[in-house]
Amino acid sequence: MPGNLGACLSQVRSANVGDQILTVNFCLTLSRLSTTRVDMLILWMLILSSTPADLSRADRLIIERGAACGVDPWLGLELLHVEDLAGLTVNRGMTISKACFESRGNPRAIGDNGKAVGLHQLWPWAEVVVDRTNPVGSAVTLIGAIYDAIRRTRRACPRARRLFRLSWIRVNRGPFWRREDRRGEARCHGTDPAGLKVLRRWRR
Repeated sequence: MPGNLGACLSQVRSANVGDQILTVNFCLTLSRLSTTRVDMLILWMLILSSTPADLSRADRLIIERGAACGVDPWLGLELLHVEDLAGLTVNRGMTISKACFESRGNPRAIGDNGKAVGLHQLWPWAEVVVDRTNPVGSAVTLIGAIYDAIRRTRRACPRARRLFRLSWIRVNRGPFWRREDRRGEARCHGTDPAGLKVLRRWRR
């Protein structure tokens, strides 16, 4: 990590998006020790001018739409970085669109009578592996749960084609139907998750 604000400014410009996030967070901490507001202003101008240039048009659109919904743009970058690290190739931006729908970007949101907590409104099952108020941890846990569910979905629903979508549904609503007429039956279809609907709307 750079040892002074000048070095920070040059590293932010040269780093890739994922490394920029870490560098900027360090620079912001360092800049608070600065005696002038000019350095802080320069830093923010550099952030705003350099980072978007490293984004694809599609990613920038997703981050902008998320920001309009309440998801902090820097958090949006981190969420896309999580998706990259997870090797997510379908429904890119889902962690942002789900955060928009579920919590309006609030990592401390509480819903479902206290059962759902955090950016993605995860239920108590997630508390075993993550602090649900940690937004990045919430995204990692969500994607991990969906990937893990894909194996079970393939076994329970051998005719299913869109496994990622169906696994997302099963993570959101449970792997079995709860309706009286279908209780205990494997959930092998369903309407699109709300976060996916939001993402598709953003892409239009």
